Amino acid sequence: MFENNVTRRGFVTGAAAVAGLAGLSTIAPALANAAPGAAPDPARSADQHTPAEIQAAEVGALAMMTFQKIDGTPVYYWRSNRGNTTARNWQATDAFYNALVAWVRDLRSLSSSYGSISYIVSAGFYVDKPGQHGAGTAMDLDHVRWSNGNVTSPLDQHHASGTAALRKRYLATEAVCRRRFRYVLDGWYNADHRDHIHSDFGGMPVRVLKDSEADTKFVQGTCNNFRASGLAIDGIWGPATTSAFNGLKSALGVTGDPHTSTAVWQGMLSKIATKGFANQNI
Repeated sequence: MFENNVTRRGFVTGAAAVAGLAGLSTIAPALANAAPGAAPDPARSADQHTPAEIQAAEVGALAMMTFQKIDGTPVYYWRSNRGNTTARNWQATDAFYNALVAWVRDLRSLSSSYGSISYIVSAGFYVDKPGQHGAGTAMDLDHVRWSNGNVTSPLDQHHASGTAALRKRYLATEAVCRRRFRYVLDGWYNADHRDHIHSDFGGMPVRVLKDSEADTKFVQGTCNNFRASGLAIDGIWGPATTSAFNGLKSALGVTGDPHTSTAVWQGMLSKIATKGFANQNI
């Protein structure tokens, strides 16, 4: 699978940072390819960040910018104290923060029927450990709350909720992440990500790849939850997934090739998100 060949934890290069920044003011940015990174440390494969690591990040990110809000929306940390609304200093590169701004604006626009976004909860951005987090180019999303009271909570494993509306909202939120970040790993990807959605700059540009386990599982989960496709969420893009994906494209009125075109894939993701926030089938 693609994730095993070009790791999401590889350090981002200067070119990748520029790629993430390019075209963020448009709906379909023209992003350059990033170089593949180093292999992950097997001893630290779990994508979890302790309060001590977060605290170390606050004093160790000398080359990063510091923020407490993304485009005015506060970002809290609940892993050591759920419900805590104390302001926290987060770090990321300038390019990644600009991508976060584009992401949160997408999220506001596509979920506008929910009102404003009251706050976001994260498990970490820059963290002093190997990979994209250590490069300041990753986000772990735990929870989003809107002013009308709606929430989506990867922290509470909403991808596996018994309530269809929560699963659709989770997938809608993930679709928005996928509009701006290449590697997005969700609760279906593996057990390490059952309680957050990981997004990073690795492997730009944004598109959907058949040999990507993470992309395939997102497509399979989307087809199952919006169209009752009955696919095994196994990360293998076989004939059944191809048929279901083509049906999804047709139902959404998508033309063009989302496997090769960033613009087509981003447009398709917007349509998925709109349906998910409205709790509608496709």
